This record gives sequence, C-alpha cells and structure tokens, in this order.
Amino acid sequence: MVSINSQEFMDELLFCLKAGDVVKAKALLQFASDTHLDIQTQKQALLEIGRADEKTAFPLLDHLTRIEMADPEIRDVLYDLILDKACGNTDLVIKYITQKEKQNQIIYIKAAGDLLLTEVAPVLTDIINTGTDPDVLYHAVKSLGVLRMSDALPVFSKLIKERKTNDRESRESITAISRLASKEAVDILLSFVNVQNPMALTAIEGIAAIQTQYALETLSSLLSSKYARLRNAAIDQIIQTGKKSVPILTKAAFQDSSDYMVHLITTLGYIGDQAALPCILDIIKTCLKNPNVRQASYEAMERLPSTQWGILLAAGLSDPVEPVRMSAARAVDKNLSKALVAGLKKLIRKENQTAENVVAALIDSRADNIFNFLLQEPAFTRLAVHYVQNKAARAASRHFVQMMKDKGFPELAEKINFQDNEPVENLKKPLDIYVIDDSKMMLKLYQNKLEKFGYAPTLFQFPGEAVKAVSILKPALVITDLNMPEMNGLQLTRVIRKQYSPQQLPVLMITTQSDFIMTKNGEQSVQFNHDTMQKAGISKILHKPFSDTELRKSVDELI
Repeated sequence: MVSINSQEFMDELLFCLKAGDVVKAKALLQFASDTHLDIQTQKQALLEIGRADEKTAFPLLDHLTRIEMADPEIRDVLYDLILDKACGNTDLVIKYITQKEKQNQIIYIKAAGDLLLTEVAPVLTDIINTGTDPDVLYHAVKSLGVLRMSDALPVFSKLIKERKTNDRESRESITAISRLASKEAVDILLSFVNVQNPMALTAIEGIAAIQTQYALETLSSLLSSKYARLRNAAIDQIIQTGKKSVPILTKAAFQDSSDYMVHLITTLGYIGDQAALPCILDIIKTCLKNPNVRQASYEAMERLPSTQWGILLAAGLSDPVEPVRMSAARAVDKNLSKALVAGLKKLIRKENQTAENVVAALIDSRADNIFNFLLQEPAFTRLAVHYVQNKAARAASRHFVQMMKDKGFPELAEKINFQDNEPVENLKKPLDIYVIDDSKMMLKLYQNKLEKFGYAPTLFQFPGEAVKAVSILKPALVITDLNMPEMNGLQLTRVIRKQYSPQQLPVLMITTQSDFIMTKNGEQSVQFNHDTMQKAGISKILHKPFSDTELRKSVDELI
C-alpha cells in the first residue's frame, strides 16, 4: 500500500473545508482510498466532512462514493452522512438522482426512500416508466414503494404487466402494492392471480401480507380456484397467517361447493385454532352428503382435539365410506372422553355390520389409545380377533398383536391365529410403491389396501422426503395426492420427471372430480385432459372417493 502522511492529509482537508474550497478538496480526496489511507484516517476525514455545511459537504460525500473505500463500516458511515445532509435538502437529492451515474444514482434513490422524501416520487416514477437498467429500476421501485403513495399503484401495475416475468423488479412491485394495504391494492394483486401469469404466486403472497379483512376474505375465496397451484399457494399463506384467518374462514364455511368446503376445513385443521371447532362440529352435525367433506371434518378434528365434543365423533365410525371411518377413528383417538367410550361400547356390543366396521376402522387406523378402554369388552375382542385373523392387512395385524402384548393382554394376542413368524426381510419382496399424502390417515388406508393387493408401500407424509427417496432408489410406482401444502402433486411429479420418464416410473395422481374443468360441450379440459396430463408427466388419475376395485385396477394397470 502506498501511504501518505495522515496528519498532512487531515491538515489540508480541514483547510479546504474551512475555506469552502470544494474543487481542491475533491482533488485531495483522491488520496482517501484504501491504497493511500488507513481506516482510522478515513473515519476521521468523514467525520470532518460531516461537520461542514451542506453546500460543501454534499458534493464531497458524493465524490467519496466513487473512491475505493471497501471497509463495510466506512461505507455505512458514508451513507449515514449522506442521509444526514440529504434530510431537508430534497433538491440536492433530486439533482444527484438525475445525474445518470449508476452507482451514485442508486445511493440517492435509496436515500430518498429511507428519508421518505415524497417530493422525489415524480423522479422515481419517471425512472420506472423510462429506465432500462434493472438495478436502478429495482431500487426506484423499492423507494417509491416505501413512500406508500396511492398514486403510484398504476405505475407498479404497469411495470408488472409489461415485464411479464418473475424478476426482482416485478416482485418488488408486488411488495410495493401490498404496502398500501387498500382495497384497490388487493384488487390489483388479485388481477395477477391467474394460472398463466408468472407473478401469480407472488401476488398471492402480497395479498396475504396486507392482513386486512378484505385481503383475507379475498385470499379465502381462492380456495375455490380450479387450479391446484393457485389454491395450494392460498392455503399455505392462510395457514401462515394463522388464527387471524379463522373468523373469516368459519364465516365462509357453508358453501354450495363441497370441494371449497374440503379445502377450507383442511386449512382450519392445519391452523390448529380451537376457535374453529364449533364451525367444524356444525358441519359434522349437518351430515353432509359428500364423503370428502365428512372426511376433511374428521381429519380437522384430529388436529383440534377437544374431549368436550368427542361424543359427536362416534357417528363417524359407522359412516358407509371407509376413508371417512378411518379419519373418524383417528379423531376419536385424540378426543377420548367417558361419554365417547360409552357410545363406542354401545355400538360395538350390537356385533352387527356397523360394529364390525367400527372395529376395523379402529384397528386399521392404529387408534391405540381407545384400546385401553375396549380390550376388556368381550364384544370388541371377538370382533377384533375375527378381523385381524381374516381381513386385516399384515401391517395392521402385526401392529394390533404387538399392541395387545404391550398393554398387558398376552392371552388375547395368543387367541389370534396370525402367522407372522417369518422375518419380513426373508419374505419374497413384492414390488415397492411410494405413497405421498399429507394425511396420516390416508397413508394408513393406502398401506392396508396395497399390502392386501400384494404390494410393498413406502409412506411419505412430506413430499420433499419422497423426492429424496426417489432419487436414491426407483420404486415401481408413485401414488401421490394432488392437494398438499408446500409441494403439491403436480410439483412433485415435475421433479420426478427430471430423473425418470413416465415409462420408467409411472405416477398415479389422486384428486377430486372438481379438479377437472369442463368445457361447454362437457369434455374435460384446461386442468387435466390427455394433453395436460402428458405435459405434467402424470400416468393416470384416480378420483376420491374410490373403491378397492378402482384402486387395484389402476395400480395393476400401471405396474
């Protein structure tokens, strides 16, 4: 480093500052760089410049922004001094913003935002409308957004429409719009929420950030979107918003669309606020015809345990649809009460088909807590032994027998003629299937059914874990739910297709019928038809609720 005498430098700088000689001071400041001065002298020089009047200090500070002073602390001090001198000197800020030297231009654009200089808004608007440099444009959008001026809404909206890309300038424009938190801001963001727009998901995040009642109502309305990508993004944002969303969701709960209700109920369950319970219980008590709504309600009850309302769950165990019964069984296990136990015993003592379904649901769902109260009930033990011996899947039977031993009922375990002496690793290994669903109950259901069909299911509640597993070892088939938070079935399939073609690894997608959009002539279109399925890499689609025959036919066909 070529150094100069620090004391001589400071003496001459002080002389220039006292005389107001900006030209000579600029010439001297060429020696303020890292190659000539130590950091301590640089700090001292900045301190003295900061003491000068604005007319002298401002051009010198501007000049120093071009000098090599790499130390972060020095750069911070320099920017703080620029802010100090710029405060109350809007004309100077505008002057330096319009000087067109990129690095300095960005510094003063940032200063305009940090100082909330609304008078600079027209200059920033002009840069956004006519600028081409992405860095300058980004900082102009950011500073104008901080000013929170409603007049700027059309400016941000125009930029997003014209650029049509998910770049940082467009994302910052979304942030700027959301800062205004007005009804107009929400409506503008909503206009970008369509499946063709690359900014759609960012716009949904922007709506969620506003947090007003209108914004949250708008967000909840997206649960009825026919597009899984948009709908799941809205669900993720509502869940992150948390309890604040519950009153709005419960108010909108009873709708004509059963699929909207499924997504809404599921979202309430993930939020986990007990305030949602009365709404979900009202849905259960209405005995809605759609089994997907009933199943979603019981799954939400599992996530919102409350012994006070447990007795209402008993009816779910006698539901005619197996997935609904299993969801109710999982909920029962988390909502035990004396009244609920009494109701279950009454159902089981009848030893009819309904009683058999109840016992099967409890065993298949691994509802272990309730067995503490049922294992001494003769009717239950008779039905349980018969089901485990004759109908239950291997994994469910093995689990039940071990559970009885653990709970101190070895004699009952011995009554079950369940041949499971041979270690699993010694058995002929069946074809492996990966199953991905965010519902633990549905995973158990798939496990039971696939094992009965002779397949070996590996279960994943989190899609990210399934992606890792597929990259390590290819299964014979992937079965995935469509609607899952964080990563939906479409996104999961796209990731898999980067490694395996549909011929190498088929993917069976599980959805509701409403995930298809119908054309005027009644044909499936837009969302899932033959072409869109191929583009997404999906091999086959199975609608909920499905029968054992339909599941087995689909799996056998693909494998």
